[in-house]
Amino acid sequence: MRPIHRATGERWRAGVEITCCWFDQDVLEIRVSASNGAFSGVAHPYIAHDALHGAAAVLGRFPETTADRRELRFGATGEEFAGGFVALDFSCRDSSGHSVVEVKLESKNDSRSEPQWNIRPQTVHFLAAVEAAAVDQFVKELAQLGATKAGSAWLQFRRD
Repeated sequence: MRPIHRATGERWRAGVEITCCWFDQDVLEIRVSASNGAFSGVAHPYIAHDALHGAAAVLGRFPETTADRRELRFGATGEEFAGGFVALDFSCRDSSGHSVVEVKLESKNDSRSEPQWNIRPQTVHFLAAVEAAAVDQFVKELAQLGATKAGSAWLQFRRD
């Protein structure tokens, strides 16, 4: 049985959700949750205030050609950095323009929850198919999220 999504009460959907959690004058903390149905993860990277608007600008009008590749990065990888790391790499998988996103999440070990464990950051890595219309909607929601710093942006994965 798939888990129930906390915010919506719906069964967990396959996709990426970016939510603004907290911000101050220097940084914005976001929550990035991703699931393809078999694998899922959550990261809480800290980003610059203009990073979501910049991500929307980078991803806008994807894909323009079958060779189009776009990369989004949030946070920093490595145990010495707070928060987490997110990589969303968009590309076309064939000459017809069918698109995929490669999702990589790194969530820092929260030593407050299990201090007796000395474990490395946890990671998840998977591929998922996406529709151009879903990417366009995600871009609009990212721009809105960047402007208001409230709410979330959702990228729906295609069901193959």
